[in-house]
Amino acid sequence: MSRLVFVVSLLLFVGTGQTMRAADPVRFTEILIADKYGYTFGSAAGDLDGDGDLDLTNVDIVGKKPSAASLLWFQNDGRGNLQRHVIHDGEDGWLERHAIGDLSGDKLPDVAVVSNRDGLLLWFEHPGRNLTGKWRRRVISSECSHAYDVVMADLDGDGDLDAATAGYTSHAANWYENPGREGWDGNWPRHVLAEDLRENRTIRVGDFSGDGKPDLLVASVGVSYTAVGPEGKPEEHGAVTAWLENPGDPKQPWPRHVIDETSRGAIHGQPVDLDRDGDLDVVMAFGMRAEHIPEAQHQIVWYENLGSPGEARKWKRHVIAAFPCAFEAIAVDLDGDGDLDVAGTSWSKGDRVAWFENSGDPRQSWKLHVLKENFFAANQIIAADLNGDGRPDLIATADDGSGRVQGANEIRWWRNDGRK
Repeated sequence: MSRLVFVVSLLLFVGTGQTMRAADPVRFTEILIADKYGYTFGSAAGDLDGDGDLDLTNVDIVGKKPSAASLLWFQNDGRGNLQRHVIHDGEDGWLERHAIGDLSGDKLPDVAVVSNRDGLLLWFEHPGRNLTGKWRRRVISSECSHAYDVVMADLDGDGDLDAATAGYTSHAANWYENPGREGWDGNWPRHVLAEDLRENRTIRVGDFSGDGKPDLLVASVGVSYTAVGPEGKPEEHGAVTAWLENPGDPKQPWPRHVIDETSRGAIHGQPVDLDRDGDLDVVMAFGMRAEHIPEAQHQIVWYENLGSPGEARKWKRHVIAAFPCAFEAIAVDLDGDGDLDVAGTSWSKGDRVAWFENSGDPRQSWKLHVLKENFFAANQIIAADLNGDGRPDLIATADDGSGRVQGANEIRWWRNDGRK
């Protein structure tokens, strides 16, 4: 495991164009968790062994078709020393993004994961005491073509966790009703949320309406510029960032509330109360590829919820920073000052991991801190306190670059050492 301690010195004052050199107020230690993957995209954090600290999950794929995919977990000793174990291997598929949650209702965390290539949504049941052995493989659905991302929530209010997916070539968002143990040997009942989300990559859970029921954030990239041109209308390009309102009976249609149907190229984001006013805002990365939108429009943004708590009908778009090949944005208080910062990745030909410091008023300028350059084909980023010091760390993966660059094929974490 290699370690590199550094102090980031370049601060870019977004919105003013002014650049100056100064000491970064927060120090990070960069740690390589694993490398030499065939392909990796997907990680999550959860206490899998019940010892009170956060472990990590991750995937590895060798070969295209056929392929040998593995779902891995890294056992944390409480100080951030990680030992690799295999949940499942030898899957002829394309395991990618996944989520941790108690699907079986036994108070032990299971893992749900998309198998992108073959349209499978799988879950692996926590084995109990024998954590170093393989976990039981179960199927949620064999009917989710090119499922791309998955979340868990009790969508129908019956006390167990259901699942929902985004599909990037099916252009669909679906949810899958947990049938209970008696139904786990077959496909879970599938309910269609939307079928017109052109290249839908984001699906996240949040209570936008404030009624205690989980709603869903969705975002679609839209048709490329080369297909319909820069002046394409929403009905032509199909790009939208929206939230779907849980109707109470989730088998009924979910009303769609548009956040933005003009901006194209939404990749990954999350709902979060960024301005701390009691309602959910949204952070989002726009870009990934120049084919989606021109690089000059690649950005990290946030949408301010201007309605009263529970309304979520009126939104204002704020640019945090220009960020070429922006891929994912998450919100987390990295500097411990009580407000939420934003961390992000940029994919191949962007190849960076960075965080954006909140000045205290997220409507004003943000400071860009680059954690790592030349992290080729950086993709998913998550936040988790791996060493138990009360400060959130950052974990990111990087894939093979899809022929655009020679990707890193690694998972790394940046330990937050606080202010020195």
